[in-house]
Amino acid sequence: MIYQSLLGKQFEQLHPKLQHRYTMPFYAKGLMHEIQTGSPFIKPVYLLGKYVNFLFPENGKNIPFTLKNTWDGKDTVIFERTFYFPAATRTFTTAMHVNLNNLTARDYLGKPAIVSADLEFFTTKDGGLITKSGAQKLVAGTVEIPLPSILEGRGSAVESFDEQKQMYTIEIATYNHLFGKIVSYIGEFEETEPF
Repeated sequence: MIYQSLLGKQFEQLHPKLQHRYTMPFYAKGLMHEIQTGSPFIKPVYLLGKYVNFLFPENGKNIPFTLKNTWDGKDTVIFERTFYFPAATRTFTTAMHVNLNNLTARDYLGKPAIVSADLEFFTTKDGGLITKSGAQKLVAGTVEIPLPSILEGRGSAVESFDEQKQMYTIEIATYNHLFGKIVSYIGEFEETEPF
């Protein structure tokens, strides 16, 4: 599978439940304990992002969500996260493309994609997985324009498995050098039947 190829020996260091979680397809439902957006200076980005399954302007606590991960059988994994706020439903879609020749990954954010970012992966002592974003580009159709670092939204995601609760956990934070926090959320989820 694609994650085994991408992570190599690191894949064996993941908790068995995370090894299963990264064997596609994977469907889940859960609760985001908190979702926070950031600076009011980038509110226009949130307002535009909601139309292309990217960022959104809502904040909240105890927000139900679903997670759907599918693999095209070749080099792309699609992540769809849908958040059910009291007054709106928002979806954040990313497509991770893996170069199987040099084992690198690049995320395409939005549907259609409007930003792309290099990805790096690290395992934790407890078998979790940290994903960090690197160099980014603005995407306009088939054209990709490198973003200056000052405009990038650098992010990290930490996923693990809580043995006591028998739940997957997730924590994501994205920041910009000028504006600070762009978005952060922390939550937990469990596997479900396909939907």
